[in-house]
Amino acid sequence: MLTVPLREELLKEWKLPLLTDYIKKWATITPNNPALVSTDTGQTYTFKEFDEMITLYALQLKKMGLKKGDVVVSQWLAWPEFFMLTYACATIGAIMTPLDVRLMPHEVIRDMKKINPVAFFCLGNTAIRDFRDLVREVQGTVTSIKYFVQLTPGGIKQDFLEGCLNFEEYFAPAVLETLKQDNSLIESLRQDYYELDTRDAHIIIFTTGSTGEPKPALICHENTLINNAVFSREVGLYGTDNRYLNSMPTSHVAGTCQGPMTVWFTGGTVISLSMYSPQAVLANIEKYRPTWWGGVPTMFRMLWLDPNYDNYDLSSLRYILYGGSAVDVPFLEKMSTMAPTFGTSLGMTECAGYFTATPRGISLEEMAGQVGQVFPEYAPVTIRKPMNEDGSAGEELPIGEVGEICVHGPIVFLGYYNNPEATAATISKEGILYTGDMGYFYNFGSYLGLKFAGRRKFVIKPKGYLVFPDEVTDFISRHPKVAQAQVLGLPHDIFVDGVFAFVQPKPGEDLKPEEIIEYCKNMAAYKRPIHVEIWPVNEPFPLTRVGKVDVPSLIEAGKKIVEKLRAEGKWDRS
Repeated sequence: MLTVPLREELLKEWKLPLLTDYIKKWATITPNNPALVSTDTGQTYTFKEFDEMITLYALQLKKMGLKKGDVVVSQWLAWPEFFMLTYACATIGAIMTPLDVRLMPHEVIRDMKKINPVAFFCLGNTAIRDFRDLVREVQGTVTSIKYFVQLTPGGIKQDFLEGCLNFEEYFAPAVLETLKQDNSLIESLRQDYYELDTRDAHIIIFTTGSTGEPKPALICHENTLINNAVFSREVGLYGTDNRYLNSMPTSHVAGTCQGPMTVWFTGGTVISLSMYSPQAVLANIEKYRPTWWGGVPTMFRMLWLDPNYDNYDLSSLRYILYGGSAVDVPFLEKMSTMAPTFGTSLGMTECAGYFTATPRGISLEEMAGQVGQVFPEYAPVTIRKPMNEDGSAGEELPIGEVGEICVHGPIVFLGYYNNPEATAATISKEGILYTGDMGYFYNFGSYLGLKFAGRRKFVIKPKGYLVFPDEVTDFISRHPKVAQAQVLGLPHDIFVDGVFAFVQPKPGEDLKPEEIIEYCKNMAAYKRPIHVEIWPVNEPFPLTRVGKVDVPSLIEAGKKIVEKLRAEGKWDRS
């Protein structure tokens, strides 16, 4: 087997410096354990095979001329080739940047111009869509790209664009096999690898853009490994017992650093689903018997709405995870029927994923009101006043007081690529990350739990008060007729902000806005919605590409409704 071997002295260490070291570790200790399973083809790669393929891909990238610091963009699904390419980039010091396959040409070009990539691993005419026009636009616009490598599974000659290498030829097994004879190339790779540092960048993940234009978050090996240490504690499964069904997109931190990379950190198996669909998730849980799965609440709701949901065998699941938005107790009750243990966390791209986790064995009511405890030895968390004008961190606030959630330590990302202004607005001079999330610590007796109060950008300020949308959303969601809700702050001539609520009834329920207005009389008057708009029961809230509620889209929809209310004298005078 060809590999760049792990330094012998590192075999006894639990914390290795590089992400790729963990593949080498398990390829040495448990070479025949399964590392990666493709649900598309059924093919399984052992750690030994996975390590060798990564090494061969890395040699081919070096032969192409790629080097440390080069940015490589891929617009691929979660196929084995994507993960091999990602780890091969990390092996030579290049920086992988996965982009969502749903992005349109102008969005791809917008993102690329922020990072100046050297190579683009693209798609051609596929079952998803024909990407060739997109690639042509990139070829004519993004001048930094030297190498276009096109993957069109089963494609014929006329499918391939001029100026693109055919991935299936260039990375064919027979071609890669010849690299084993190139001793000078192998030695060069070995030297490059041993010079890499734990603070070297290995991936750029664009933020999802739910609060503005996506920004390129530059993540180093240590960022991801600290996240892996935190997240593996939450999941609590190790080695062959850790079988994860991955259904998150490659462009999201959960589909790279947080999910698959945590599994490989523990020596487990990633069962990779190229694209999420409720039927595919359910069928592959039954077929491949993963021990855990996770997603945003919308993904769970879609599973439960499948008419054949109860017919699938999900008994292999021992842990499930939700994240990305708040849920109520009925949601958790449904989760409890899927697996014996479950939980949630708070995370963000700028921390390579999660940095909190809910304790095991707590009540559903306790879980519904929080996002978990913190791990101070890995990722200390404080609640602080806003960053000072000189860029230093604001004063730390006492337990129980609401402020901005801040994260410390080596889990904090390197910054936004080529954007020092945005970085300085997010990371203080002391290296403290301002997450943009508001929250506070609550003493649950045996531990301090972090309670989430909402995004700073969306905090509502009626009459000089502070209203946290998630608090009111959670309150309304507990109404027995409500399926889900979303509370917003919209411009008000007298109050500055007015509290506005979109509320979706449960199927079969006849819910009137007046019922929610009356129900909200059980909370402080300044928090109550001025207007309740009933959302159609058969229409989902608008979602971002990763399944989170698209708050900016709802704000725009709410503004249109407010204009009508204002014309009728039913808003600013309320």
